[in-house]
Amino acid sequence: METIVKIGGAELTLEEAMKYYQEERYIVNYGGIYQLHYSAAQQTVYGNKIYTGKGLTRKGRFFAMDAQTVNHLVGFKLVREKGEEDKEHGTDHRVSKG
Repeated sequence: METIVKIGGAELTLEEAMKYYQEERYIVNYGGIYQLHYSAAQQTVYGNKIYTGKGLTRKGRFFAMDAQTVNHLVGFKLVREKGEEDKEHGTDHRVSKG
């Protein structure tokens, strides 16, 4: 039996969730946007809601989107896009600080 991971109501196999995590995708559904994380202790992928909004997708649907598409969808810079550096630490971060 395959392990099922629920992220914002979306049911994914662990394999699908790992693929989206490795591709740095965000799960977008009707009510919000979720950033994916990996727990080594639990050996699973989970999501944290980083944006709440209604009507981002049709009810019951979800999309796995990259950072550029997420920013375009919400109309402002919610997450850092690939290649952007944190000025303070010189490292990439997926969620912007402000």
